Amino acid sequence: MELRHLRHFVAVAETQHFGRAAARLGMAQPPLSQSIMRLEESLGIKLLERTSRGVSLTPAGAALMAEAKPLIAQADLAERRVRQAADELASLSIAFVPMCAMSILPHAMHALRKQWPGVDVRLIERGSALTVASVKNGSIDLGVVVTNVADVTELESIVIERMRMVAAVPANWPLAEQTCIRMTDLAAYPLIMFPQQVSQPVFAALEVARRDAGVSPKVTQQARHPYTMLNLVANELGVALMLDSARHLPVEGVVFVDIEDLAPSFDTEVSLVWTDRPHKPYHRAMLDLIRDLSDLPLK
Repeated sequence: MELRHLRHFVAVAETQHFGRAAARLGMAQPPLSQSIMRLEESLGIKLLERTSRGVSLTPAGAALMAEAKPLIAQADLAERRVRQAADELASLSIAFVPMCAMSILPHAMHALRKQWPGVDVRLIERGSALTVASVKNGSIDLGVVVTNVADVTELESIVIERMRMVAAVPANWPLAEQTCIRMTDLAAYPLIMFPQQVSQPVFAALEVARRDAGVSPKVTQQARHPYTMLNLVANELGVALMLDSARHLPVEGVVFVDIEDLAPSFDTEVSLVWTDRPHKPYHRAMLDLIRDLSDLPLK
């Protein structure tokens, strides 16, 4: 006996009519009649008496009815428990580069919790290259990476953010009173930079600006973490060059100032990456939410 055949039998027995039973089950009447016939054939017993006005149970059918309803109830309970366990185990992992998608990710998480309250979303800070590798091997579901430092050619991707470099300056310094500065304005000040910036084109541009201003380059501090940089700035140990997403990290004693003549080529492009393998529905929901929250047009 198959469970679906038992469900069909119970519906017919309770309604005493094939048409009403088919309507309850959301199926056509001929397949329902065939299902009951297969059940009777598998048992070798007649279960229903068919008349022009409807159906009634045979003694064997009444005996099966008494056994079928508890079996179906137990099967439904087992299904509910399995689905509940699956919901409790449902998880979504997102690796991201620090300082990227700082506004998009929290908003997307709040929205996903409304749609899928049982899904556990885990955020993991990780570099772009390692994030790409993790998405490829399936240990991470989604990744937020800096596009120009990661090879995303084998992954699905969309650009979700573009960020500019800004100067974080001590609030008490004259630079903080300006709404916009130029590279040469930074020439006379000690700089605080990420270690990787020292070898990047942005530092070369600073060297040119300082040379034009007749001042030697002066990187006085290097820091790996944004909050460390901001703390150094707040204590007036220098000016930090940071992505403008740092504005989401307000620190007392620090003012963010735009750099007017920093070329667009120094902008940082951030992408969401994933594989094209089958995903759970809540994976796709998060993809759509992040894409919708991005203010960038799709290419």
